[in-house]
Amino acid sequence: MVINMFYYKFNKEKERNCDVLLFANQQIYEKIEDDSMQQLFNASKLPGAVKVIGMPDIHIGYGLPIGGILAVNMKEGIVSPGAVGFDINCGVRLLTSDLQKDNIFNQIKTILQKFKNNIPAGLGVNSNLDLTKSQFKNIVEQGVPYLINEFGYSNKDDVQNIEDGGVFPKANFDCISNKAIKRGITQVGSLGSGNHFVELQYVDQVFDSNTDFKEGQVTIMIHTGSRGFGHQIAKDYIDKAVTMSKKSSFDFPVKNLAHLPLNTKNAQDYFSAMACAANFAYSNRQVLTQEVRKIFKSLYPDHALKLFYDLTHNIARFEEHKIDRKKDKYLIHRKGATRLDYNAYALLPGSMGTASYVLKSANSQSTKKSLTSIAHGAGRVMGRREAKRNITNHQHKQALKSVKVLSSSNDSLLDESPLVYKNIDDVVESMIETELAYPVVRLKPLAVLKG
Repeated sequence: MVINMFYYKFNKEKERNCDVLLFANQQIYEKIEDDSMQQLFNASKLPGAVKVIGMPDIHIGYGLPIGGILAVNMKEGIVSPGAVGFDINCGVRLLTSDLQKDNIFNQIKTILQKFKNNIPAGLGVNSNLDLTKSQFKNIVEQGVPYLINEFGYSNKDDVQNIEDGGVFPKANFDCISNKAIKRGITQVGSLGSGNHFVELQYVDQVFDSNTDFKEGQVTIMIHTGSRGFGHQIAKDYIDKAVTMSKKSSFDFPVKNLAHLPLNTKNAQDYFSAMACAANFAYSNRQVLTQEVRKIFKSLYPDHALKLFYDLTHNIARFEEHKIDRKKDKYLIHRKGATRLDYNAYALLPGSMGTASYVLKSANSQSTKKSLTSIAHGAGRVMGRREAKRNITNHQHKQALKSVKVLSSSNDSLLDESPLVYKNIDDVVESMIETELAYPVVRLKPLAVLKG
């Protein structure tokens, strides 16, 4: 291992095809599980791997760790559905208002209750939409622009503030299984479960005065993805990768990193199916935004909610980067990691009860080395079962402090307590020290609807 001022470097050796970089300060590095690091090393053994990267929020995932980035070349490379994950285009969007915290303080409970009454949430819960198969096909192939044009969900200004313009390219409905369609058609416009949320926030601190954010300003953050639709697509193509490996000479380090060579039809079909799931997720967050806007319009008719930005943290893209002194196009898998281009902004959600951040690229050498990537959140330090065994309701409530929380299932949410996550401020500090990004504003929660 080589310790750089800005990252830890594990040189290519033995079965590893490339170097592994970990962007973390010493405080976070010393607490990273060995299994997470092993997952990075496993990914570096994949055919065509040219760089593997870990972020400061890294923790154990399925195949590639959460907070992991895998880059492969176009000649010998592969795509690994497990390195994208089951919740394709799980992502975050931030809505801003011209309201101040003091304007809404007496109605926080009312807003939260309206969130719960009007936003479908929970495991397997369906949305309020009744889509035909033709409409669903158009949504997953054409994304947010179709929703706006066909249903009038918000306006074209929103599209400018969504990654990919709200439509991931080359989506093809024919590459999706009937089972995936059945799971997805009833869930566009639903929050889901687990760590997904709609959160009422306010701007606690402005670090960069060259923005329009004001201290005390009310914001809303939405975190969700492609629901059962994306999960089924991932499962379908992981199964195909496993089956394909049995018929050919290639292998993979672990089953969870099953992969498809880029020059095969199965790989191209996966990209088309993945794009459908990505468009589902963008559209899902757009429909939820429409519901949130309706709620605020009913309470504050003279105050509109604007979309600041929407981005994904589970996706694979073809991008141009310079790796090992060679500038070329590579396939970049990001799993629990966010793309942050030069001069661009990103959203870093915390856990309920803790702060979230808007970040901006540091435009540094680390930006290049990380393949324009940053952390996607705080990152877990405790599994769900362990949390339910070890955290008491009293400890959980103390961690929440004054933040009001409602769960779709009325569960205690011990497995999503702030205590199961890394300190978000430590993750931000790590990204500052490694020169990946710097904070623009810090957002504090007032109320949270959890899936």
